[in-house]
This record gives sequence, C-alpha cells and structure tokens, in this order.
Amino acid sequence: MAHRPTPVPNPGVMSAYAMCVRYDGVEVDDSYCDALTRPEPVHEFCAGRECQPRWETSSWSECSRTCGEGYQFRVVRCWKMLSPGFDSSVYSDLCEAAEAVRPEERKTCRNPACGPQWEMSEWSECTAKCGERSVVTRDIRCSEDEKLCDPNTRPVGEKNCTGPPCDRQWTVSDWGPCSGSCGQGRTIRHVYCKTSDGRVVPESQCQMETKPLAIHPCGDKNCPAHWLAQDWERCNTTCGRGVKKRLVLCMELANGKPQTRSGPECGLAKKPPEESTCFERPCFKWYTSPWSECTKTCGVGVRMRDVKCYQGTDIVRGCDPLVKPVGRQACDLQPCPTEPPDDSCQDQPGTNCALAIKVNLCGHWYYSKACCRSCRPPHS
Repeated sequence: MAHRPTPVPNPGVMSAYAMCVRYDGVEVDDSYCDALTRPEPVHEFCAGRECQPRWETSSWSECSRTCGEGYQFRVVRCWKMLSPGFDSSVYSDLCEAAEAVRPEERKTCRNPACGPQWEMSEWSECTAKCGERSVVTRDIRCSEDEKLCDPNTRPVGEKNCTGPPCDRQWTVSDWGPCSGSCGQGRTIRHVYCKTSDGRVVPESQCQMETKPLAIHPCGDKNCPAHWLAQDWERCNTTCGRGVKKRLVLCMELANGKPQTRSGPECGLAKKPPEESTCFERPCFKWYTSPWSECTKTCGVGVRMRDVKCYQGTDIVRGCDPLVKPVGRQACDLQPCPTEPPDDSCQDQPGTNCALAIKVNLCGHWYYSKACCRSCRPPHS
C-alpha cells in the first residue's frame, strides 16, 4: 500500500530583538539609543508546530541615579510568531496562559557612593513690580559637611529678575446679592488680575495698592458707619509660620451708596484685626545636584541630576510631588554622521516582507533591516 507523505508546514521563525526604552521602561524612538550598541536579533526556527508565545525584554535602561543606589527598567512584552516570517507582540494573557515566567521589569543598580556635591533649592518667586527689576534667591547646601565641597564650583545663590509686563489690570465681576440687613449685609464680587489678552494671572502681578474692593456693605438705604473687613490676602510665606493681611475699612451707606468714613466713627476699639499669623505646610524643599554630562557626544542623549527632599538638614519624603524638579532631560547635540543607504541590500530569507509591507511594518527597525530591499523607497 502506498502511503502519501504528510506535508510539512512552512517553517516559522521566532525572533528576539532589542527595543529602545526610556529610563522608566517606556519604549521610545530608536534615535534615542546608540545604534552601535544594539544587540543583533536572535532567531529560532519552529517548523511543523505552532510557535509558542514567549516573553521578550528590551535592554536594561541606564541607572536612575548617577551615584548611590538607583533602579534600572526594561520593557517586557509577550511575542508570538503569527505566521511564517511574521512575528508580533500579543496580549500578555497568552504568555501567562502558557505559564511562561515573566522576567523582571525593574532591578536595583549600585553606583559609586555619592561624594560631596553642591545641591540647590528652586529659585524664589520674583517680587518685582511691572517694568521693574528685583532679585531671586535659592538656597545652596553641600550634601555633606560644607568644608568638603569645592568653593570654586559653588553655584550662584541669587540672580536678577524682571517684573511682569505692565499690561496687567484689575477686572471685577458684578456684585452678588445682599446677605442681610443694615450692619450685617454684605455683597461680594470677584476681583481678578488679567493680562491684556484676558488671561487670569496671580494677583501679585497687579498693583495691590489699586486693587478694587471685593466686599461692600448693603442693606437699608441709610446705614450708620461700621467696620467692614475684606478677604485675607495670601500668607506671606510658602511654608512654615508667616503673616497674612487684610484691609479693614470704616464704611456707611448713605442713600444706598457705600461711603468710607474715618476710623473713630466706627470705634477704634471695635476694629477687627488687619494682621494674623498663618501657617502653611512644613518647610520641605526640593534640592537638585548639578546636571551630569550628556550620555551622547552627538544626536540625542540624556543628562541626569539627583533630586532630594530636605527638611532642614534631614532628607525626608514630605515635598510636594507636583513641583518636583525633573531628574532627567534630553540633551540634543549636533547630528551624528549618517551612513549612505546600501543599494545592494537583500531581504532576509524566511521573512514575509510582502506581509510586512501590507501591514505597514517598514518603519519598525527589525523589518526595515530584514526587508531592506522591499521597504526601500522608490528612487525619485
């Protein structure tokens, strides 16, 4: 009896290749990584059987700190050969269902101990009025004993600043309803500091001396003089104990119109306080070290600095995370020299380049290399 041979399925290929990731493990464009250090793809043929899903990892990111203990991150994704020559990322559930052990996405990295270095707080707010100049300051400290830091490299602790443009003006809303009768009634309106194009900005950018009143007396048509307190201004400190102020006026209603009177007519002994102590959050401050050198000599690299939270001389965790200074930023240098396109390149055998073109994978670094001839743009 003749036996018809069982057809052998087309062989598939499982491929593993590197991805460019940010320090926190997020995949970014390949131009951010050094092409010279990219690992070559690893291929494994899987003939006659369905390719099993497997975990693939990117290379470890740089350490999150330049000295001391930090973290490294990498991307972990589930991949599967969907058809001969077509490898793709898939849902993690497939790898988990196959009971594949998921690789770690974070690990500790240890650098040389952080030596003494200067650390700086953020710059203070500029208090200059419009069209004027003032000075902003920041605190400078040594990460260890002050004597161990080089005084020649001490960062500057103050610099000039310029006040806002003189287009800021006070804008008021309509008066609200009266809240009561004579002596108790108040009517309130909102007062904003705005730019010439209508943007609301902090009140400190307008002239506080000319701020319109936000609270007026109301009630009967005629009402004897009495004390009227405006809202408290902002505390004069951003942390710790400070002082807040408010305007307290002696006012009366005459024929329905508010009039300002002299203090004795309201009784100076009854005048509400114009100042009060205020306490903002504890004085936690962010400090940063100087920026490191760029990790690249050309193209786009990364530079880093340490960011710490201090309360006095202690490193703590109480700083506001919303205003935390960045610890990493891109450094864009002159472009790296590029190699001319290779007109003699050939598509890699076993790669389904027709399918790669059909699903627009030519922009992916692996398929742009494995299908270099098919993905090459036509000559103009």
